[in-house]
Amino acid sequence: MAYATYDFYQESFGGNAIPQADFDRFAKRASEYLDLVTHGRAAFYWDDEDLVKKACCAVAEAIKINEEGGGVVAESVGKITRNYAAGITNTPNEEERLSIAVCRYLLPTGLLYLGV
Repeated sequence: MAYATYDFYQESFGGNAIPQADFDRFAKRASEYLDLVTHGRAAFYWDDEDLVKKACCAVAEAIKINEEGGGVVAESVGKITRNYAAGITNTPNEEERLSIAVCRYLLPTGLLYLGV
């Protein structure tokens, strides 16, 4: 089960980086990651601001970037050239990119807290 739908991704989150045909795959993987880092508590968390859904969208975009080899640092239109940030030390690595996406939305919820 994915925490966010493509309609939510476009309308509420304002996303446009993931095409509709690919969204379900990324959202399911993002939801699995959210379950991992929240120890399954994300499924039972409800809030008025839809923070879990937003985190799902942010992580889905991060997973997409990770699959592409890192963020695009240069792109040409004529003859189509792209350069990705993989290997550049001042850009986040794959795990950091996922962590940043999760923390942006779930840090204030207490879902990431591991204490008693």
